[in-house]
Amino acid sequence: MRIIIRGLTIVDFIRHPQLLNDQAMSPRQIAFLKSVYGLALSELELDIYRRGTGRETYVPWEQQEVTLLGGRRGGKTGKLGARIALYEAFRHKRIPRGGRRYVMLIAPVIAQAKIAFDFILNDILNSPILRSKIVKVGGNEIELKNGIVIGCYACSRITVRGRAAVAIICDEICFWRNELTSANNDEEVLAALRPSMATFPTGKIIKISTPNLKQGVVYDEFQRRAELDYCVWQLSTQELNPTISVEYLEGERKRSPANYKREFLAEFVDSVVSWIEPEVLSPCVIEGRKELPRVSDATYAAAIDAGFKNSDFALAIAHRTSTGLIVVDRVAFWTGSKRAPLGFERVCKEVVDILRQYGINTVQGDQYAAPAIQQEFLKLGISYREVTFGRHTRPKIFNNFKHVIQQRRIELLDDPNLLRQLRSLEERKGADGNLDVRADNGVKDDVAIVVALCVFELSQSLYDSAPTPITFDRVARPWDGRMPETSRRLDGFSVCQLGCAKFPKCWDVGYCECCGF
Repeated sequence: MRIIIRGLTIVDFIRHPQLLNDQAMSPRQIAFLKSVYGLALSELELDIYRRGTGRETYVPWEQQEVTLLGGRRGGKTGKLGARIALYEAFRHKRIPRGGRRYVMLIAPVIAQAKIAFDFILNDILNSPILRSKIVKVGGNEIELKNGIVIGCYACSRITVRGRAAVAIICDEICFWRNELTSANNDEEVLAALRPSMATFPTGKIIKISTPNLKQGVVYDEFQRRAELDYCVWQLSTQELNPTISVEYLEGERKRSPANYKREFLAEFVDSVVSWIEPEVLSPCVIEGRKELPRVSDATYAAAIDAGFKNSDFALAIAHRTSTGLIVVDRVAFWTGSKRAPLGFERVCKEVVDILRQYGINTVQGDQYAAPAIQQEFLKLGISYREVTFGRHTRPKIFNNFKHVIQQRRIELLDDPNLLRQLRSLEERKGADGNLDVRADNGVKDDVAIVVALCVFELSQSLYDSAPTPITFDRVARPWDGRMPETSRRLDGFSVCQLGCAKFPKCWDVGYCECCGF
């Protein structure tokens, strides 16, 4: 394309009336793009460079790798990442016949990578010159006549390999997670990507993100940004995009000062931290152990987290040895959907079958659908104990779990689903200053919850002479933790036969009409 071969800079490319024709770039967006390509900076742009990078001296040279921590809605994806990708796609001369070179848009999931993709496609279609260079447009790829393919990819070290890339845009890299373990995936993916640019001296790796946890590649780069060979920028929403109203930002600041600092000032904060570090968790995982059979002389606990449509129905079983060691024996989960929700009775029956393998006749769970679940389990000969599991009790239960892990008083199964959920848990400080423990966005935590409940019960009963069920904010009921049996009385209450239609009403009146006692 001759108009670019003649030497248009990226700023000229963006402003050219026959190309992108964008005259509304903010001064900080322009300064960032110029610094990436080693262009001369004005006095105002030099001041922006110093504030944004923390460096006093600007050395004008084209950089192969740059990191940008930017506030939400600042245009870091559409105005910066997508524009660099598009410029690099048309900047290169024709690729040798039969060859393909890629501009890779990488994000936590493909749907997120398509945000930058849609910006690029829109820019191309709105330019008569660029539009004429398209060969074809697919769902996740744009193929150009010069042999360049612009494509969307998820952050997997496996799927990004094998392509020769002229530019790589790493979008929201602070939120990259391993799809199997939920451990930080950024370092592995970047290691797989860098060789793909070995034959392109002007190739680009652009890492852009809003801050997340104080860990990972970008956090490490930010801590060491004065000594790196490339720049690590930090720009707030207002700096990147002055069109965002001050009133809106002030409202967000009042709503949650911690979230405001992270989301709009692009600062790493302590309000969101990882619940457990990988190096602390790993010693408690017994490699290769998927489940254990029943053992004698042990105290068992079981917990469920009921879910029927959008979440899993999870089960965990654990026991405590005579030495106080807690051992997770088994985890299981059943997945339903809106179109095919789980069969309530079928799942309860399968749960009971597993419980009986361990000689367990009591299971605990949260308040969700508790009355229906309790009745169903009673029909099957299992007592159900209700736990109020919410914002005020989650931290206590998970902090107990964390303490047990830190003390190495637990043996965990080598179960990918369990480990992924544990690694995805985060401690979040709310606007009221209280902590909550939640999974990272998009990750389920059902299995982690049921294991935490089992650990809490076994930990509590270790110090109690008479183990009692967990009943936060709930009045204990006479049948809690007990199995109805025929022809005997407990605490002055008649106990009806198993499966009696009027149970537990008979507990209230002291007499069972069905059984006659």
